[in-house]
Amino acid sequence: MKIKLLFLTLLSLFISNCEPVYKAANFREIANSHKTIAVLPPKVIIEIKSKTDKEKILTQEKLESLRFQQALVEYLNLHYGKNDIFVAAQNEEITNKMLLDNGITSLTNQNYKDLAVLLNVDAVVSSRISLAKPLTNAASFFTGLLTGYMSPSKVTTVDLSLTDRNSGKMFWNFNFENGGTFTSTEKLTNSLMKAAAYRFPYKTKDLNKTN
Repeated sequence: MKIKLLFLTLLSLFISNCEPVYKAANFREIANSHKTIAVLPPKVIIEIKSKTDKEKILTQEKLESLRFQQALVEYLNLHYGKNDIFVAAQNEEITNKMLLDNGITSLTNQNYKDLAVLLNVDAVVSSRISLAKPLTNAASFFTGLLTGYMSPSKVTTVDLSLTDRNSGKMFWNFNFENGGTFTSTEKLTNSLMKAAAYRFPYKTKDLNKTN
């Protein structure tokens, strides 16, 4: 019994020390100065290998990107309206139109500070999502594949980062990994944000804290 208790204690300490969150030393000070953020279109990778259906998979990845962006903006603004968080998220249609109007169709090699300035927000949310399978119209997607396919992973991972406009530096990052099955983008978003909530820098109850 004592050995089991010791093991659980050590395991708890190990998990807490391996927490998948990065925070800048002054992340509270940075976060407290923000009022509006923009959620950039996520980079979505569907972990399905198919030599003949690359274009269909790419199209599906773009669709998943938009749906996740919409779901995250909706989640943030819902909790902003409840006064759970103190920043508002820019409407994704405005974000995407401003990017497109300025000739930005890919975020590869883009400077996040410059994007925050362009979008006139205090910070931008960037993310990379790896999906074991599609979440949007999955049945029709699989039906439309011409040949057999292979999915090497059953794990969904999301890497979420916040970059400050003034400094141009990332001040918060959260890495989420889940082996469960999600049936919609909204359910993935809810699970992600529930997991990140404890360390999320924009919580109203933490406003004006210094650490």
